[in-house]
Amino acid sequence: MTQAAPRPLEDLIGELLDGIAALPTVGVRATGITFDLPIEARVDAGPAGPLVRADLPRTRTRTWFDRPIGRLSLRIGTLPVEEAR
Repeated sequence: MTQAAPRPLEDLIGELLDGIAALPTVGVRATGITFDLPIEARVDAGPAGPLVRADLPRTRTRTWFDRPIGRLSLRIGTLPVEEAR
């Protein structure tokens, strides 16, 4: 059984943000969000240079044969309209 290649890092980040945007609004407006997640990552050769591929770990338990787990620490925030340029 072959494992599918992890997706590009920007696809993972986009999916995380899509999930946040889909949450129902409850009268609270978020101005920022922080992600600190375990990821399996690797760098491949892409058509225009290095391509970072990353995905959430496939399993909870690890063996000596698995790649080491990395971390994705990402803070995304908004700026007031008058400061955004």
